[in-house]
Amino acid sequence: MDWQYNEFQQTGKDYASQEEVDIYDPSHDDFRNIQQEITEAENWILPTQQSRILDIGCGTGNFSIHFSERCERLYALDISTPMLALTRKKAAEKNRDNISCINAGYLTFDFPACSIHGLISSLSLHHLPDFWKSVALKRMFTVLAPGGRLYLHDVVIPDTESEQAIQEFIDLQGERGGDFLREDTQIHFKEEYSTFDWIMQNLLQNAGFLVRNKSCRDKVLATYFCEKPV
Repeated sequence: MDWQYNEFQQTGKDYASQEEVDIYDPSHDDFRNIQQEITEAENWILPTQQSRILDIGCGTGNFSIHFSERCERLYALDISTPMLALTRKKAAEKNRDNISCINAGYLTFDFPACSIHGLISSLSLHHLPDFWKSVALKRMFTVLAPGGRLYLHDVVIPDTESEQAIQEFIDLQGERGGDFLREDTQIHFKEEYSTFDWIMQNLLQNAGFLVRNKSCRDKVLATYFCEKPV
């Protein structure tokens, strides 16, 4: 389509910048328990040595590296070439030869229908406006095998007292990581595309997913545990 959204154009933070990539893990450590998130994702997806896992918006590769030890093939996708370079470096350090790093995103990945057993989306879907989130989720649903599972973790706006929740999160981020993290969070809400919880749940259901469970932390960090019907 000649009117397709250009997902390779950076929104918010410029993750095509090596400087931003270098500080990504340390800055996220100030407000995330990445190992807990990875464990949640593993306990939901339940990978096996026959699984093919797709990590879209893989970032610095933390989920990808972990899951690659537990599956047949791990596909690590990101629109940022510096992010993929760091993922490749981590994979080489761990001697993981079953990771395919692909410069693509939600709207440009190319996999056969029903070829993926588990799908990870962590803090990246918000880079798309809502219409294109819908397109992305339908594409994700198509590539998942029946019974396949999606772990979706992102910044999502609560349906009530939204402005208060956003401001409280910005203030909390400032307490955790000083001016840098406060400004980073302000940029997120000013320039990126986080959506309401009710919209996200409808987008998931309209794509065909069953939302089996949902959790929330800090009022705006939501996790959806989704499944494709058999």
